[in-house]
Amino acid sequence: MSMKKQSSGFTLLETILAITLLALMMAMIYAALNVGLRAWDAGDKRVTAASNWRMVEHFLRREMGQIFPTRWRGVPTPYVAFEGEATRLRYVTTLNLDAALQNGAAAGLQWAELTLDGEKLMLNRQAFDNQAQNFEGLLSASSSASSTSPQTTAIAPVKLMDNITSLTIDYFGADTDTAEPTWRPEWRDMARLPKLLRFKIETTRGRDVPEMVINLRVGEEAGCLATNFTRQCGARPR
Repeated sequence: MSMKKQSSGFTLLETILAITLLALMMAMIYAALNVGLRAWDAGDKRVTAASNWRMVEHFLRREMGQIFPTRWRGVPTPYVAFEGEATRLRYVTTLNLDAALQNGAAAGLQWAELTLDGEKLMLNRQAFDNQAQNFEGLLSASSSASSTSPQTTAIAPVKLMDNITSLTIDYFGADTDTAEPTWRPEWRDMARLPKLLRFKIETTRGRDVPEMVINLRVGEEAGCLATNFTRQCGARPR
């Protein structure tokens, strides 16, 4: 009878202790897995954000490298069609054939506007009008969509980047050949393009995007000189 009593099984206290230890072990394993998964997700998000920024940086460098220094016609002073502010950049660019086929637009000169819309960095393109005298003809996305004029060929705005809290664009250059080039917060009504563009971007992800400085590939006056008399771009004296 005594041997039967000893081998009858675990007591209630032993069962409770075993269940408690098992629960503690499961909680510790879950916490360790949760920390590992969160670290993996955070690292994956950082890698994705860095990869996306590299693509945006590559695109902006290529885009800025295609800026064309055309001048407004029919105006008292032949300024270059380039207007830069802290959060907006307007310019004329050459749209290559591949990009034209992908976006359904005609190749050639295009108006372009790079601007911060809320927390999104947007790029708006439209066909260039040789008779334009300023950028006021650059239609907004809503007016472009509602326009039925055959002369207005607009491309749908493209979102380059989101989750942006701050965008600052600076411009490095000088008014004349003899002036000392400096960094400026804006660039407008100039007879030449700036030498450098600097982009500073802050995001909501807690990590600022590395500062980017772009050297424009096209010369200040594209090897030519405009005069008030001819209103045209002639050979630059050497």
